Amino acid sequence: MAGAMTGTIRNLGKAAAKSCLWVLRVLGQTLVIIVICLILDYVLLATVFSGWKQRWADAASAYTEAYIKTAYDHDLAPNANSTRVWGNIVYPWQTDRYGLRIGACAPGEAEKALPAIFVIGDSFTEAIGAAYEDSFAGLMACDAAKQGKAVWNLGVASYSPTIYFRKIRAVTQKLGIKPREIFVFLDLSDIDDDANVYHVGPDDVVTSSVFHWFNIGQFLLGNFATLRLAYDIYLSSTLATVGSLGQDRARWTLDPDLMRKWGRRGLEIAGRNLDQVVAICREWDCRMTLVVYPWPDNVEAGDRNSVQVTHWREWAAARHVRFIDGFPAFFREPADVALRKYFIAGDIHFSALGHRLLFDEVKRAIGGDY
Repeated sequence: MAGAMTGTIRNLGKAAAKSCLWVLRVLGQTLVIIVICLILDYVLLATVFSGWKQRWADAASAYTEAYIKTAYDHDLAPNANSTRVWGNIVYPWQTDRYGLRIGACAPGEAEKALPAIFVIGDSFTEAIGAAYEDSFAGLMACDAAKQGKAVWNLGVASYSPTIYFRKIRAVTQKLGIKPREIFVFLDLSDIDDDANVYHVGPDDVVTSSVFHWFNIGQFLLGNFATLRLAYDIYLSSTLATVGSLGQDRARWTLDPDLMRKWGRRGLEIAGRNLDQVVAICREWDCRMTLVVYPWPDNVEAGDRNSVQVTHWREWAAARHVRFIDGFPAFFREPADVALRKYFIAGDIHFSALGHRLLFDEVKRAIGGDY
């Protein structure tokens, strides 16, 4: 009896070992096939289809060469003029000699004599994936120009309150003018950035502690047609909308653990940094306006009365800062409709309609008078 059981166990062990070896052999063969395909993909794209690769490389370098190192971590490179690709969106991108993004209605040297309005924020304000004229900052510039005023866009991707007041002072020195109003478009990711990403040294130099995967992603998409095709298919699928969700940098308003871990601390640090902008406005006798807006996660979760709204409304009231709540406009339609309509597929940034929606809210809140 015992011998038979031992034999059975031994046979089962042999069968399991054979199955494992078969699985490993199949996985190994699959891996070899994938590697060979990628090598052929890379060689063909570099030779037969080199024109495609060059166009993709030009689009990638438009990003990697667009940012320069500064004492407040980074800024836009001056005198840039390129065509960018963001997902499946192609759009023009240009900066002036001061490193400020420009387009139609953007002020230039002649407009320095006009009342100046500074707009500052992160990638939403720089308007990743959108032409300048379609962005809320560009729309504000065109609208204000009709009133004989100049809107200067100071927004740059990955900015946060740690950088805002430093960038404002730097631009004032470059332009040789002082703003009559400063619009701060406070992003949800700003709280994470101030809590976990940016650090200020004893020499007042700002550094970042985050590794950015962007360059690696651009290399893969720029050198392998297979991966680019898969990415384009993904952007065209329903999975793209899902991919824009589940972002901790937005969900700290919904997740008590994230709020406890760094959300509350980030709010406090961001508040202290924004107090510096308030101080600048008092020094220059200008007005500050604080604007908040949602990410896809907030829209999907129905986070209309978000901590991002209630906290900063109270902060603004205590400092006599004008406050604009950009959340409600994104909740007037069902969440699935709003996500498809106002955000880029597979991304957290605004579509052209999203930019227009926030611009309309800002214009309504200020009565159209900048």
